Amino acid sequence: MITGKNNVICKEKYSMKKIFLAFVIMISVNSFSQTCEQRETKLLQAVGGFSSALLYNTYGVIGSIADAYVKNAYNATMVNNLMTAQKTLADNLVTMLNNLVKDSVLKQTDRDYAMGVITILNGLKDQASLLQEFSTVNGEKKQEAYEEKRKENWSAICKLMGIKE
Repeated sequence: MITGKNNVICKEKYSMKKIFLAFVIMISVNSFSQTCEQRETKLLQAVGGFSSALLYNTYGVIGSIADAYVKNAYNATMVNNLMTAQKTLADNLVTMLNNLVKDSVLKQTDRDYAMGVITILNGLKDQASLLQEFSTVNGEKKQEAYEEKRKENWSAICKLMGIKE
C-alpha cells in the first residue's frame, strides 16, 4: 500500500525525469541547429580558455616550487623532478599546438594565438630549467637569470590574456 508521502515522492521523481528529458532534448536540438562554424568557434574559445588557465597555473606552480626551495621545503632533487615533469607537459602541448599550426587547420587569428601560447610554454620551460640550475648551483647569477625569465614570462602571459601586469 502506498502512503500519501511516498506517492508525492514518486510524482516528484517522475517530474524530475520529465524535466531532465526535456532539458536533454532542448540541448540536442540546440546543438544540431548550430552550424559547424558556430560549434568550432565555441570549441576554440574553450581551448583558448583552457590554455590561458594552463599558462597561468604553470607559471604559479613553477613559482611555488621556487619559493619552496628557497624556504628549504624542497631540496634540489625534488625541484629537479617537479620541473622535469612541468617541462615534459609543456613539450607535449607545444607538439600538439605545432601540429595544429603546421596542418593549417586554424584561422590566422587562432594560429597567432597558438603561436603565442607556444612561445610562452617555451619560456616556461626555460624558467623551469633555470630553476633546476639554480637549485643545483645556487648562485646569484642563476637566481638573477631565473628572476628575469620569470618576469618576462609574466609579461607575456598578461599580454596574451589581456590582463594588467
